[in-house]
Parts: sequence; C-alpha cells; structure tokens
Amino acid sequence: MKQGIVWRALALLAALVVTQGAGAQGPGAVRKQTEASLRVTGTIHIATDGGVEQVVLDERDKLPKGIADFVDRNVMAWQFEPTLVDGVARRAVTQMSARLVGTSIGDGQMRVSIRGADFSDGKAVPANEQVSGNVMTPPRYPVGPAQSGAQGIAYLLVRVERDGTVGDVATEQVNLRIIGSEAQMSQYRQRFADAAMQAARKWTFVPPTAGEQAGQPHWLVRVPVDFSFQGSERLRYGKWEVYIPGPRTRPAWAPDEDRPGFSPDTLAEGGIHLAGASRGPKLLTPLDGA
Repeated sequence: MKQGIVWRALALLAALVVTQGAGAQGPGAVRKQTEASLRVTGTIHIATDGGVEQVVLDERDKLPKGIADFVDRNVMAWQFEPTLVDGVARRAVTQMSARLVGTSIGDGQMRVSIRGADFSDGKAVPANEQVSGNVMTPPRYPVGPAQSGAQGIAYLLVRVERDGTVGDVATEQVNLRIIGSEAQMSQYRQRFADAAMQAARKWTFVPPTAGEQAGQPHWLVRVPVDFSFQGSERLRYGKWEVYIPGPRTRPAWAPDEDRPGFSPDTLAEGGIHLAGASRGPKLLTPLDGA
C-alpha cells in the first residue's frame, strides 16, 4: 500500500510570481503544473536482511507538521540489498538525502511523495576520487527574465574531459518560480538554459586521480545552476520551495545510465554530482514503500 499524504498548500501556491499580461492560458493552465519541493536528510540503519531497522532524521523540529512521520513510515518499508562483508551479511548505516515533492490536486491541496533519494555520503569519498570544480564562474542573469522577476534552476549535464575542460554541455531541465503563459515560460527556460550553458563551456574541473573513476575517458557530471535574486530567502532546511517543473530532455551523447525513476530536479542545489554513479546501499523497493 502506498504511503501518501495530502498537504494544504494555499500559501505555497501564492508564493509564485505571476507575470503581467500572462493571457487566458497562462496562470490558469500553468498553475495546475505547480510542484513544491522539500529536502530531508538523515541516517538509515539497515539490518542484515536489508530491511530498515531505524530512521534518524536531521532536525525533525524544523520539518513541517506531519512530514517527519510521513518519511519515517515510507523509509521503514524500504528494502535494501544486504550489505556483504567477506560474503557475510552485516548491519549497515547510511546517510540519506530524500527529495519530497508535492503536486497540486486542486482546492489548494498537494499530494506529497518521495521522488528521489541518495544514499551516498559525499563527505566520506576522498577528494582525489571525485570530480571537483576548479574554475566555475557563475553565469550572467539574463536581462529579459530579470526584468520580469523570473527565477529558476537550470540542471546541466556536463561532459568533463581528461584535462578537466568541458567537452560538451546540455540542459536537461529548467524549473521556474514564476507563472506566465506557456510561450513566456518557454522563453524564460531557454534564456536560463542558454546563459547557464554559455558559462559552463568555460568551466574547468579537477578530474579524479584515484579510485574506480580515475581511469575513465571522460566523466558526466550534473550541476544545478540557480538563478535567484540577491536577498531572496531560499534553500533553508525544512522549508518548501514552489516551482513549475520543466520538461526533461537528454542529449544524444549521454548514455542512459541513471537509475529507474531518476529526475535531475531531485539533486541538491550547489554541488557537482557524478551522473550514473551509485555509491552506498542499493534500494530494491519503490521510494513510496509500495
């Protein structure tokens, strides 16, 4: 049985900026696409059979009412591939970063589900085994979206060459924090994507020099690029963020190596994420615990 929760979200929906002159097909049609995102972190204790023994969420008191219990119920229903040490199943402890997403169901309500989760502990991976940033000058804010008050996040997929330069870059998805007509929003997404990719082509990275990734001919990394105004309050732990999700695309040069159900907008902002890499225990059951 799926573990769901319905969230009253009138205040969240009102947080989106509405452009002037959006047109009859703008706010009414686009608002139905609204989603809200919340990132939850913590620790999972896994039994020898792969079942979850305990969930310890970080800063439970900062999470909205009912969310901590919702996450607990779902995570306790998860089943992982048992952790083997020298062929013997052992208990394990893993870090968890989960992305909760609320989708509008009308009447100011949202149905909440767990869209993505990561069980790799980046802090536990030595720096020389990671792709890290060297020179990553932020993009310029596009004039048109800036004048309209448009904000959003462009999710880039970057191919890093052996010398640390960028061989190719594509935008997989752009989520917006503004409501307009479909034409306006398509234009904002393209402006954000173009600005992010223009900057990314000049970036340089430090390739891994040790570990299983060191011998690769190139690396694919994902980099979320946030376009927001100075002083805007965002990314505080335990706070919902409302946005209009954009369509996902994937370049022909990128092999399909992602786990089932993956979406770029489940990634935490402000980081470099190795695409297709899987560290930590393997989850066998759906994220919703069904």
